[in-house]
Amino acid sequence: MEIVLYQKHHPVSYEVVHLSGSEYIDLGAKEFGAGSGWQNRVLSYGKKRMHIIKRINTDEIKILAAKLGGMTENFRPYESVKWTVSFEPLPNLQILCLFVEDEEFGSDFFVYFNRRSAEIYPAEEIIVLSTVFICLLAQEAEFLWTKKQKRLGAKILEKQPLNQKKIHVVQQIMPDVAEKVASNLGGEFTEISEGWSMTFKPIPEFPVTYSVTSKDFQMRFDPTKAQWMPGVVYAFKWLYLNAIIREARKFSDDLPQISFSGLI
Repeated sequence: MEIVLYQKHHPVSYEVVHLSGSEYIDLGAKEFGAGSGWQNRVLSYGKKRMHIIKRINTDEIKILAAKLGGMTENFRPYESVKWTVSFEPLPNLQILCLFVEDEEFGSDFFVYFNRRSAEIYPAEEIIVLSTVFICLLAQEAEFLWTKKQKRLGAKILEKQPLNQKKIHVVQQIMPDVAEKVASNLGGEFTEISEGWSMTFKPIPEFPVTYSVTSKDFQMRFDPTKAQWMPGVVYAFKWLYLNAIIREARKFSDDLPQISFSGLI
């Protein structure tokens, strides 16, 4: 396994890491176009959950990574790096999380992304996904320790409607295009009467299905398996919808142009 490090001032903080032939950068890199602001936002989110994250040991992180569809990585360039876990919620978007515990600098949490992701996904979406997985790590750790799981009501998403302009665009995607989109995004395509459906698994035990016709749009999930806070579920709904539209434009030039910014 190839590991190349470029150090910042903090002895366990790196601008670039090379892991298994892939190059990972942090959100302060020029590719994301926002300087250190993006990176600080993600790191501050991790610090708010540090009281939970720092309790996760090397055996528990393996359990949590598997449950969240990720994997632990053999990446400990220094003894102070206690564990590393990676996730790939969308094709060509790998998230690398390092937990560090240093005698001088204390506990810290660093997040990196494969350089290719900056060419495909907007920085805002990458930020949302990174904070989602930080949140999930912390919540799943609490579930593991307490054996108690929160459940969402069946109507939880009714209070968080999506942008109707985006739904209108999705409804114009033809089944032949939708099938290609599903294949490229790692989803499961099904042709239905007057439309199509597409299923993704952002988390192994949490499939999300979009059913689309020219007259109807539905997003379905099993509320008994939605153990996380509403914002996490909603983030997945929004992120995959954006990805479907973005991918469909590669095969259909006549889709209306809309802004991808914002969570609605």
